[in-house]
Amino acid sequence: MEVKFEAGWEMTGLWRGGTSPKEIPHWAYRYLVVCLKAEPEHLSRLKCVEEFDYLEKRPVHLIRIFDPDDAQGAEIRDFASLDQHPELMLYEGHRDMESDEVAIFPLKEG
Repeated sequence: MEVKFEAGWEMTGLWRGGTSPKEIPHWAYRYLVVCLKAEPEHLSRLKCVEEFDYLEKRPVHLIRIFDPDDAQGAEIRDFASLDQHPELMLYEGHRDMESDEVAIFPLKEG
């Protein structure tokens, strides 16, 4: 099985908990703008957390996108942190690492 990793992938993303908040990666940004018609100006102030997992035995990047301004007072350190604050998530989805297919769903109007 060949797994494709994007340039700049951090090994920390492989551990449970996932990555710390960061800019939305290009694959998710493109999907949000093209498929979900999200406003680029709005996306520029959002952050995401990612985690590596398996979906139906296929390796995937899970992603959760939130507005850090709305998260004031909530300690969002990694992917699992948003389990405690699901109301902060604007989008959630994944990228299949074998096929590069992306699926991201809006969780509320942002």
